[in-house]
Order: sequence, then C-alpha cells, then structure tokens
Amino acid sequence: MPIPGMIHKPYDSFNDRAYWRLKFLWLPKRSALTGRWLFLRFVYEGIAMYTGPGDPVFEFRYHEPTEHIIWSLKQ
Repeated sequence: MPIPGMIHKPYDSFNDRAYWRLKFLWLPKRSALTGRWLFLRFVYEGIAMYTGPGDPVFEFRYHEPTEHIIWSLKQ
C-alpha cells in the first residue's frame, strides 16, 4: 500500500551510477529527457559503468543544460 503524499518514481540504476560532465557534441545524439536531436552545442553527458563477470559496459545519456538543471532539481 503506497504512503499518502509520496510520489512513486520508477527505479533507474543509471541515475545511481552516473557521472555527469559538460561536453561539446560534434556528432548528433538524442536527448534522454525530450528525445530531441542535440549537436554542435554544449550538453551534459552522463556516463555509467556496469561491471560484472565479463568486460565493463558503459552507458551514455545526454541532456540539454537547462533541462538537466530542472531534472536534477526534481530528483
């Protein structure tokens, strides 16, 4: 039974492992928040590394700077 007043958010392990940095994109990438194409601009790049019995796996996500600030404040 959910607790009244609490907002249930789905768990995303990427957010727990991600390291965010500001980077200039030369090649087009999709925004993880809006799905818009991002290129030839500064964006926030999130990098998460997953380890296991084999080689480590890296996952990348991209946010526009204003969207990233709003997203991080809502966290």
